[in-house]
Amino acid sequence: MVSGKLNRRHFVAALAAGGLVPTFVVSAATKTPQVVRRWASGNATLAPLAWVDGHVFFNGDTSVGRIDPDSDGLVWNTPHGLSSNAVYRPRAAGQSVISGGQRELGAWNMADGQRRWLHKAILQVGTPFVTPERTYVGDGHELLALNNQTGHIDWRFADEVDCTASYAPTVANGTVFFGPGNGLLYALNEADGKLKWQLDEKAKWQYVRQMYVTGNMLIAGTYTELLYGIDVNSGKVKWTFKAGNFINSHHVSGDTAYLWSPVGYIYAIDVDTGAVRWKHQTTVYGNNAANWGHMMAEIVTFENQVYCLDMKQMLHVLDADTGRERLRIPFAHDLRPTVLPLAGGRAVMASDTGEVQLAQW
Repeated sequence: MVSGKLNRRHFVAALAAGGLVPTFVVSAATKTPQVVRRWASGNATLAPLAWVDGHVFFNGDTSVGRIDPDSDGLVWNTPHGLSSNAVYRPRAAGQSVISGGQRELGAWNMADGQRRWLHKAILQVGTPFVTPERTYVGDGHELLALNNQTGHIDWRFADEVDCTASYAPTVANGTVFFGPGNGLLYALNEADGKLKWQLDEKAKWQYVRQMYVTGNMLIAGTYTELLYGIDVNSGKVKWTFKAGNFINSHHVSGDTAYLWSPVGYIYAIDVDTGAVRWKHQTTVYGNNAANWGHMMAEIVTFENQVYCLDMKQMLHVLDADTGRERLRIPFAHDLRPTVLPLAGGRAVMASDTGEVQLAQW
């Protein structure tokens, strides 16, 4: 008998412990969204959007800008002057917003959009990770620690030269974790870039594609089908999860990692043990009518719900504890792979024509 005090997450965990992982593929309610506010960004193509302190930041092929979702006009919109498209989601850095592409990375004043500095690539700028003091970014085979006030290089780290550091490092508790594409994961001292430990997994992966730190665990998605749980202090691999195919991206919230695998499931994984809490089927091969579209947008969580935007322009909303699909929200026009959920059944989206939109359902 299940106690009445056992909440849904504990119940799901108990099922998983007994080998009875819940798998959900059920019909959900459908709501038609309305676009209640639109902002022309001036960009033909937008990168993923960012939510910072109640404001939306955008960038794209032409400009970087800021939006107040409760106002009709833009707070500011500044031509970024980059030699290529801004392709990385804007990042907040104290009073600056960091934006860039593969050739440059820059900082703009968060209040008025004035540019503060611009770093020109030594070889090729990767995806940045931003703290209030520094921006950590791969450039060629090196990791650079850029001062957020000046853009100057505080320190740099390099080991093997035959790699290009395209994916973002991550920083937690005084340590920078960096996987430049040589099958190694480095843990560096945040203050000066000195090596703490390194993990060699060349036999299993080349790139560490995406990393999050929660508690004492580094959750690392590799450029294969493996998700890793790694002890942040020792570099010891605690668990691996084989998704069955290439992992596009994963998302960590609290004690759970979420990912979509092209084998046709969204998984919720316990970050301490690597055990599957639940899985939700998105693809039934041979039954195209029932299938979700492929997912290029990152999974996001908000108010104990999991938001999944697929390439059929359908926003799926799942219960974070159980994986049950609560809601389907079909959009009638093409969207960029980005969604910012807000309270009250709203979300900020980006159209395929460069428009930022506030949707309500």
